[in-house]
Amino acid sequence: MFRPEIGPFLIERRRSRRSRATCGASLETPDGEVFGQLWDLSETGARVQTADLPKDGTTALLKWGSERVACRVIWTRDDMCGLAFDTPIDRAVMAETGRLIGVPQHPGASMANIPLGRRRSAQ
Repeated sequence: MFRPEIGPFLIERRRSRRSRATCGASLETPDGEVFGQLWDLSETGARVQTADLPKDGTTALLKWGSERVACRVIWTRDDMCGLAFDTPIDRAVMAETGRLIGVPQHPGASMANIPLGRRRSAQ
C-alpha cells in the first residue's frame, strides 16, 4: 500500500463516487445473457460478479431491477468484471438502486454515540 512516489495513501483514480450495491443483475452480450450479482455502482460504471465472464472489450447491456444500461467490459479478474457505461447514469438511478436493495438512508456513526473511557469486556 505504501508507495514512496505517491505517499502513504493510494490516490483514488475513479472519476465518480461508487456505491455498494448487491442485487441480481445480468449482462446481455452478443454471445448471450449471463446472470450474476451487481456489487458496485457509480455514475460511470459498475462491478459485476458472474460465473461466465465476457472478454475484455465486449459490449454489453447491464440489466438490474428496471434499469438497462449500455456498457463495455474494461477488466475481468477471477469471477468479477468491471464495466464502463457508454453514458453516465443519473444519480437518481443510483438512489433508486439503493432503495431497491435496502441500503439504509441514515448517516454514519457520530462521535456522540461512542462511549468514551469504558473498557471492553474480556472475551
